[in-house]
Amino acid sequence: MTNRFLKSTAFLAIAWAGLLSGAPLAGMDLLGSEDLGPAFKPAITAMTPTAGPVGTKVTIKGTNLSRVTRVTFSPNLQAKPTWVDDTEIQVAVPDGAESGPVRLEPHVGTIPTSLAFNVATAP
Repeated sequence: MTNRFLKSTAFLAIAWAGLLSGAPLAGMDLLGSEDLGPAFKPAITAMTPTAGPVGTKVTIKGTNLSRVTRVTFSPNLQAKPTWVDDTEIQVAVPDGAESGPVRLEPHVGTIPTSLAFNVATAP
């Protein structure tokens, strides 16, 4: 058995024991835990479109996107995504956004990406 399997099994056993006993799961990160390893962290593989005015509906494709609770546009404006499935989310460019990098924000932490959105003025 792998170490990851043992950690996952122990985590599930503790979580179930807590749920059955009614004890709170304080301190237990159910989404994006470092113990789950990088294979479970959200990642972007494509973003379309990569430019447009505020309000543009952007489709982000990748992996583990169901863990994303917010998408952050430059200069630090957060937008709540709509989940299509674990590989696709959609989000509108928030008012006040500027051209710059896009970040994913799972339950805990921030995932920087190499993708940027170019905010253009509406015609």
